[in-house]
Amino acid sequence: MTRYGLGCCALLVILVGCAGGGSANVGAPLNSRLSRFASLIPPQFRPVGPMPFHGIPAPRHHKTRGIYVSSFLGSSILGYLPNNRDNGPPTCSVNGEDYVNDIVVDGGGHLVVPNGGVRSIDFFGKAMCGAEVGSVEDPFGQPSDAAIASGNALVKEVVIGHIIDNSYPGGSISKCSLTRGCKLDLYNQALSTLAGVATKNGDCWGSGANSSGTAVLVYFRHCSGFGRVASGFENAYDGGLDFDGDGNLVSISAFDAKLYVYKGCNPACKLVGGPFTLNGNTVFGHLNEQSTEFIGADFQYGEADVYKYTPTRLTYEYSFDNGLDASDEVEGAAFNPE
Repeated sequence: MTRYGLGCCALLVILVGCAGGGSANVGAPLNSRLSRFASLIPPQFRPVGPMPFHGIPAPRHHKTRGIYVSSFLGSSILGYLPNNRDNGPPTCSVNGEDYVNDIVVDGGGHLVVPNGGVRSIDFFGKAMCGAEVGSVEDPFGQPSDAAIASGNALVKEVVIGHIIDNSYPGGSISKCSLTRGCKLDLYNQALSTLAGVATKNGDCWGSGANSSGTAVLVYFRHCSGFGRVASGFENAYDGGLDFDGDGNLVSISAFDAKLYVYKGCNPACKLVGGPFTLNGNTVFGHLNEQSTEFIGADFQYGEADVYKYTPTRLTYEYSFDNGLDASDEVEGAAFNPE
């Protein structure tokens, strides 16, 4: 099944206009050039109107500072209590962040936002909805995802995924830091678009789709070179990536609501767990710091879904949607800290 329609444009949970061969049309208004993963949703999977909330009460065992949720068509990232068991409203917000796909939080609680609207990487303090610490321009493409191996994102390099690149006919991966800006521009011809990125031990992975719409995973040893397409990757669709505490790659298959857990993928993948069924169609999500819970941004129902996680089992716990709207394309969710 192709995920590309609407004239010349790819539809991912992120495309409002056409960019022609994957390069940005500099003469067009910025928001008409956006390729969003949300816009790549096949029509049969897109929200058709207000969706009923169908969550269940949350257990009382969270130890996180809070939860962040972003929407592609919203202008704020919303902060929630760490245990939103009663579907309570947002407790704070990070404003002025436009066309955001995924978000990521480091182990210290610093929020990192790939801002697709102005094509920048924005860094925030470790308190929930903390003040912006700094921002760097992303010259390589439209940033859609970010990954942090470990440490403080304010002083470490952050791996950035671009759904489309300015120079190549597809997605790409770069590294950005507050002190040195953005560098690298890793590309593999198998990645016609890129959704999720992950990093571990100095290596990088990108989950995307090829020109036929088939999901592919590309491994970049030492985050360099042209990468190698991973074997044994069973996802039907691409989506967000994360690593659990055991070093397993957690991979979302966006449009069939599945989650896979792999070992290796450097470049041979071995399936460890799944496919697990998610509550609704989800592009991005992240584990908590202890790798005991997983949160997914559920664009199908316009909510955030929380699960108990082990590499071999995923159990749905609860959902919340207060302050969220399916028409805004709910796309990113992360625990603070991850």
